[in-house]
Amino acid sequence: MFLEDFVKKYNKTKIDFDKQFGFQCVDLFRQYAKECLGIPEHTGACSTTGGAKDLFLDYDKMPIEKKYFYRETKKGMVAGDVLIWDSTSTNKYGHVAIYLGKLNNSLIVFEQNGITQAGAEIVLRSKENLLGFLRKK
Repeated sequence: MFLEDFVKKYNKTKIDFDKQFGFQCVDLFRQYAKECLGIPEHTGACSTTGGAKDLFLDYDKMPIEKKYFYRETKKGMVAGDVLIWDSTSTNKYGHVAIYLGKLNNSLIVFEQNGITQAGAEIVLRSKENLLGFLRKK
């Protein structure tokens, strides 16, 4: 499946890939990895905190992510890369979203927000607290 088809299929849809904790950002990432990137397996919960930030910070401890993804810095993102943000004062788990493009200084992403439980949508996000991204090998 192409990225555009994935966005059309799941826009405004609630995804609970692991059937735990409701509709989390990591659920959308796992669905994307399976359907668009052809990754047949996943690690389930993230490594240390159980949060999205672990996909980047604990990359070396996550054999499945290491097998299928390169961990990259903030430069050179292309559509389809998996962006990962660090924790904030209001979200200790961080965030993960799929990069679609940029608009001025904002990032256009496809994401699902676990706090609001509203389902997947296209939004503008800041680069603030962005740790980097994963790119399929």
